[in-house]
Amino acid sequence: MLTFLLFSLFAFVAFGLTGALALPLVAIAAVVWLITLPFRLLVGLVFGVLGGLFRLVFGLGGALIGIILFPLVIVVAGIALVGAFVAAMLALLTPLIPVVLLALLGWGIYRASRPRTSGLAQP
Repeated sequence: MLTFLLFSLFAFVAFGLTGALALPLVAIAAVVWLITLPFRLLVGLVFGVLGGLFRLVFGLGGALIGIILFPLVIVVAGIALVGAFVAAMLALLTPLIPVVLLALLGWGIYRASRPRTSGLAQP
């Protein structure tokens, strides 16, 4: 318990010293932020206008490409959906394979055990 209290005291002192050192650094950072504010506003305005122009040009280009590629994407998605539906139906029918094989075996035995007739009606 004494060890815990000693380490808690060390942590308390370390946090206090860190806070005491951090306050002047925060004040210096605020002063630097205020000094550079006009330059940052000017750069933001210039590159904001250029960025808006680029955004407009690339936005229109992207819209045109989207309009051109949209029908192709719809066709590919439709084919994929049909393929997925067929795969799902086959996956649902797969457990019935043993039943179908047993039915075929029974049909084959029935077919082999019937007496053969010539197919002509006898009077």
